[in-house]
Amino acid sequence: MNGFVLQLLWYLLYFFHIEMIGTIEKGAGKRVLTFVLGFFLLLSSLLIGSGAAWLCICLLLLLYGLFFGQEAFQGQWRQMAVPGMVLAGASLLPEEGQFLVNGFLLLLFFCLPAKQRGYLRWWNGAMFGALLGLVSWLVYLVQAGKVGAEEGLSLVLVWGGLFLEYLFFALLEGIFQFYRRDFDFQSQYFQGEVLHQQYEEIRKIYSDMRGWRHDYHNHLQVLKAQLALGKLSQAGSYLDELEKSLNQVDDYMKSGNQMADAILNGKLSLAGEKGISVTCKARLPEQLSMSDVDLCVILGNLLDNALEACEQIPADKRFLRIYMAVNKFQLYISIQNSAKEDLNFKEKHYISTKRGNHGLGMKRVQAAVEKYQGFLRLANEPGIFAAEVTMPLK
Repeated sequence: MNGFVLQLLWYLLYFFHIEMIGTIEKGAGKRVLTFVLGFFLLLSSLLIGSGAAWLCICLLLLLYGLFFGQEAFQGQWRQMAVPGMVLAGASLLPEEGQFLVNGFLLLLFFCLPAKQRGYLRWWNGAMFGALLGLVSWLVYLVQAGKVGAEEGLSLVLVWGGLFLEYLFFALLEGIFQFYRRDFDFQSQYFQGEVLHQQYEEIRKIYSDMRGWRHDYHNHLQVLKAQLALGKLSQAGSYLDELEKSLNQVDDYMKSGNQMADAILNGKLSLAGEKGISVTCKARLPEQLSMSDVDLCVILGNLLDNALEACEQIPADKRFLRIYMAVNKFQLYISIQNSAKEDLNFKEKHYISTKRGNHGLGMKRVQAAVEKYQGFLRLANEPGIFAAEVTMPLK
């Protein structure tokens, strides 16, 4: 009976694991029906044997992920099937052995989802594994009768140890879930700030353009007056000045992608105000397979960091180089900027000191790049900082 209860706990963990590793189209009916079917399969282990029952449970949950999962099945079927195979093998062990293996299974079901969700550190897993291993070993010794104890005390020690193991598991899962929700909240708040900043910068640009358009009538009146007086050279000089003014508005709006143009236009107009020498080459398709919000987060944050770094050095040494292109279905972004020769801790770890977000901006960039299975490379060299992004486009 003890072995069956332990396997029931394993089944709860297995079902929890399937829910956590993928994005299931949640629904109470689907979840309850699948869970109940699996529970009856587990009950059938009393008749057909534990190994066969667990293989059926594994197949059931694989189908659950296949039909109701929103992510590609080929990307996660191993994470669904391997734990089921391990459970099938563990169920064939003697009851004492199952208690010993229980800690390993808890560690497995903790590490796999935690790694996929991106908040697992090696010392988290090591600490958790050591605790589970110690408790599992003590439970095994008591269950196997290798530690002398009365029957009642032995039962208390076994189930008390089992309870402690699952308490550790639930406690750490709860802490990491809280961490994840807090990060998501901060990310959404920060993303709102970034978008608001982009909006203000773009609004300023278009306000300047509308101002130039408003002055268009006055410019025509001046030109007409100069032509009427025969001042052709003055009229030519005036037109040259107008052309320079118009080029300043339109220089950075030629990448081919409207959102990229808007972001570049806003940031590079700020660069001009700060006396930063700019070299910008961007050739992009009209439509990208990534969302405008993600493009804004990636490009906007990298340029913000570049502008902030340039502000901290003398004006005559400030430069910003930008290159963007799509080559063979890969979006490539390269941003290089001048930086201080000697960097402090925050600057070496790409933490902004201006916005006070303690590196959240770069974390958002990393998260957005990983969302598209891309690659982000950051490099600090004396006097220069470089950021490169490569992302596959569908």
